[in-house]
Amino acid sequence: MRICKSVFGIALAHPIYLGVYVVFLSLLGIFLTGGSTYVDTAGTTYVAEPANLAVVDRDGSALSQALEAYLADMHNVADVADDEFALQDALATNTVDAVVIVPEGFGSDCLAAARAGEELPKVEVAYGGYTQASALAEQQAVQWVQLAGAAAALEPEAGVSRIAELAAAATAERADTEVIGVSSSRGPSYPLGAYLSFSTYTIVCSIVVCVGLVLTKMSEQDVRRRMLVSPTRPWRLSAGVLVACLALVLCVWALTSAVGVISSGALANGVGAVQIALALGAMLAFSLVPLAFAFVLSQLGFREEGLNALGNLGGMVSSFLGGAWVPIALLGDAVQTAALFSPAYWTNDAVTAALTSPSITEELLLRMGTDVGVTLLFAVAFTAVGLALGRARPRA
Repeated sequence: MRICKSVFGIALAHPIYLGVYVVFLSLLGIFLTGGSTYVDTAGTTYVAEPANLAVVDRDGSALSQALEAYLADMHNVADVADDEFALQDALATNTVDAVVIVPEGFGSDCLAAARAGEELPKVEVAYGGYTQASALAEQQAVQWVQLAGAAAALEPEAGVSRIAELAAAATAERADTEVIGVSSSRGPSYPLGAYLSFSTYTIVCSIVVCVGLVLTKMSEQDVRRRMLVSPTRPWRLSAGVLVACLALVLCVWALTSAVGVISSGALANGVGAVQIALALGAMLAFSLVPLAFAFVLSQLGFREEGLNALGNLGGMVSSFLGGAWVPIALLGDAVQTAALFSPAYWTNDAVTAALTSPSITEELLLRMGTDVGVTLLFAVAFTAVGLALGRARPRA
């Protein structure tokens, strides 16, 4: 009990690391994965947002009137006087999003230019605050003029009214489209999966630095000397330190997991509690890897600066190879091969399998058992290296 108090006392003596690596990085994970919020889009259809337009017809021909009718069918056309001050006031007060001006002589000029192979006359468009809608309205007006010009070129004897009818008929044509449903990988469990993938960086940094500081402090000569002269047997002292470090790891894992489950709304979105528990269990197994790595670093004599550097570097590399930043499938063959030697890769595979499985099956448990088993092998390997370094230390 006294050893546990000492271990937590050492960790709490460095609140900046607990605040930055545990709390801040967990909140950063929410921010970075916030764009992956699950939204059920079933049954929704796209409807273009109409713009508010003012159409000023200074030509009065059948062609210009047909253009105005087309724009009125696509957007909301407001009645604004053909006055410079009135038009500017409508734009400034956002009464309209754009002003479309059809110049005088537009109808005759359009037919003459089209049949002579010259450039078609342009309508003037003044933008307001809603530039996207204004740009769309301008493109639609330009398209209508081009269709009218094409009709005039194809029927040289047709009058303005006939060309207006042909342009209106052309704009009414619609291509046959079909919506093909594609299964999306971004189901209700995706936000939690994205957060847990990023939290491999959080867990590595926080455990390597915080636990590493504890183990380094406990490995100092003065502390070891006092521990050896105590009536408690050495193996019990070592076991007490191990249990205290495991408790510290458990606290880090519990905090990051709670933040992820609450912020993602996985339970509210219908993700099974058993699937979430399996995913968090895989993350708990992963937490033992940075614990073992911190043990190795303490045996090598790394201090505060070295633990910070290697903790951040290890967390960044591990999370990258686990697919937290870029999907591994999008990277080269060399990177995909290197990812197999990262515990985060196997952990993320287990998390994905658990969260995307609709039910608990033997195949799922076998896959997760394999992934978690490989992850634990990394922890065992680091522990073996640390024990070997500790055994060779007194001989040095």
